[in-house]
Amino acid sequence: MRLARALDARGVAYAIGGALAFGYWGMPRGTLDVDITHYMPPEDTRGVIALLDAVGCVVDAERARGTLAEHGFCSATLAGLRVDVFLPIVDFYTVARGRRRRVDLSGVPLMIWDAETPVIFKLMFFRDKDPVDIAQILRTQAGRLDSDWITTRLVDLFGRRDPRVSRWHELLSAAHLNHPPGSSA
Repeated sequence: MRLARALDARGVAYAIGGALAFGYWGMPRGTLDVDITHYMPPEDTRGVIALLDAVGCVVDAERARGTLAEHGFCSATLAGLRVDVFLPIVDFYTVARGRRRRVDLSGVPLMIWDAETPVIFKLMFFRDKDPVDIAQILRTQAGRLDSDWITTRLVDLFGRRDPRVSRWHELLSAAHLNHPPGSSA
């Protein structure tokens, strides 16, 4: 992956997320974009845009400055592939940074989120499609996923009564009911 190599060469801390991270820890699936967090100061919108340009991305600088400043997010393209760039705008990114893993993906060493971090992000976004991905990670990681860590982070972020925490517990229960610990399913 050209983007990971370019960021590594420049010493930029990053993490690949989205479908690529879920595919590594779960079931690979097709995707039309790459989600990446750049650990650059969120207020350095010009630096983020300059970095994207330097690594070969095509980016609408004016639009990117606006979305980076307002949402900590922008889109670019690299070799025809959409690249969604996220900046560390919430405190959880500090915790997540320490949980990144260097893995080999199709012969390219790169940094991705660990298996637990995308679950937290999926529950932050709380979209209709996200529980399907989370259930799939629970099945694939069967007993290796640190569900206690996820629960603690969710409660810290949202409080015990938040519907995200309830949904997480429902997904955990369903995974244990359908695939008891020690089963080969």
